[in-house]
Amino acid sequence: MGAPRDILDALESIVSIYFSDVRHKTRAAFILTDELVEMCCKSLAVAQNPNLGRIQFHTLLAHPAVNLDHNTVALGASLYRNHDTRNKMQHVNAAFTVDDQHCADGILDAVKAVEHCFPGTTSTLPDSLRVALRVIRLHSSEGDPRLRAGFEDAMRKHRWNGANRRARVQEPPYPIGTRRYWGFVIMPEFAQVEAILNRLGAP
Repeated sequence: MGAPRDILDALESIVSIYFSDVRHKTRAAFILTDELVEMCCKSLAVAQNPNLGRIQFHTLLAHPAVNLDHNTVALGASLYRNHDTRNKMQHVNAAFTVDDQHCADGILDAVKAVEHCFPGTTSTLPDSLRVALRVIRLHSSEGDPRLRAGFEDAMRKHRWNGANRRARVQEPPYPIGTRRYWGFVIMPEFAQVEAILNRLGAP
């Protein structure tokens, strides 16, 4: 059984923000990632106990319906650390943020949490989202730095559709291969991105 539509929509929004050109995108994506995890876990807990009410995050992870106790389950411990980081962002230091790799790790943890709560979800993700998550994995602590560098180089050199046509006056010719503008192609042109990943042998 896959995850409900609202959870998949939230995941897609997080990925879109991660690849966007907005300032502090990693901070925003990381905070939303933690909220996605909480939403997933709480949906299971509420299904078992409709009168659940307010619940602390560590208690939620340990709930019998969730089974991600941060004291005994590795994924639960990672999710709890991410939650603690998110709390520091929102309640301790307004300038506190995470780097790109930490954000990527948080997104991958959230995907694992979604799969844990709703087994079979990852096998039913749209191709565009699946490819985007492969790029995120490449930029996480799980990624090979050599493959990451090769991918970024290939993205710069790739001849994107229409990249060589003359731009209209009101349409500046953004260099799509520059990481800042990856959001224009990662999901809309996922087949070309997937071809680059496959050529490099990226998981």
